[in-house]
Amino acid sequence: MTRVALIDHHLNNFHADTFLRLLHGPLAGLDVRVTTAWESDPAGDDWCAKQGVTRAASLEEAVASADAVMLLAPDNIDAHLALARRVLPAGKRTFIDKFLAPTLAEAREIVELSARHAAPVFSSSALRYAVEVEAAVTEMAGAPVTECLARGLSGWALYGVHSVAIATRLMGAGVRRVIDTGTPSARTVTLDYGDGRRAVVDVRTATNEWDVFGWSFAARVGDRYIAATVGDYDGFYANLMRRAAAFLTRGEVDMPVEEALAVVGVIEGAERSLARGGEWVTL
Repeated sequence: MTRVALIDHHLNNFHADTFLRLLHGPLAGLDVRVTTAWESDPAGDDWCAKQGVTRAASLEEAVASADAVMLLAPDNIDAHLALARRVLPAGKRTFIDKFLAPTLAEAREIVELSARHAAPVFSSSALRYAVEVEAAVTEMAGAPVTECLARGLSGWALYGVHSVAIATRLMGAGVRRVIDTGTPSARTVTLDYGDGRRAVVDVRTATNEWDVFGWSFAARVGDRYIAATVGDYDGFYANLMRRAAAFLTRGEVDMPVEEALAVVGVIEGAERSLARGGEWVTL
């Protein structure tokens, strides 16, 4: 069994609940168990008592007691670097939820810490592994995608990554530049690969966003499109935990850390482009 320390900003969040439920329930056969947890800013109920997980007295104690680490803070990505500075010196495999950091400079520091302390890092949005995206990848059978549209919802800073993750899973790494020609509530980001291939990421924000929007994609392969709307929400979380378990137990990843850095580059580049009134930003 691989013992995992769960490190968070506050443990009372949907990801902590969902990941624990999956790893200790339907995915228990993966032999990964959260044995200890720690949070920097506790809020609400005593999550550890409620979930039957040992609460460590400090982050360092939690990490020392485990074989590997899951660093979540899905709603506080700006806390990732400070937490990583304390986690990675232990030299243990560390899964980082959603994406590495809000800026490329911070993300690069995390990657440098990972290399310095021989602490491998894997970081990804769950939408990269949506059941519908996996089916599209299988259907494409390795054929190149020349154009892609990925649509999503909510604020760019925390949720834009999900649509970017879908687009880059289908089209691959190697984005050369980005431009955001949208508005703060209607982001329209074009990813240019520099070889004629482009992806458009469309992310909408509204007071009723969760009622009217979702995630969808369309990928052009040859002269046809492969398209789907993401509907299996349990499925993409389960697939992410399968990937996380393969990494935490055996060090296996399908997304190198360089791709994780590239995703942060796209997110930050789009912010810079919009702030400049919609200019191309080279990554």
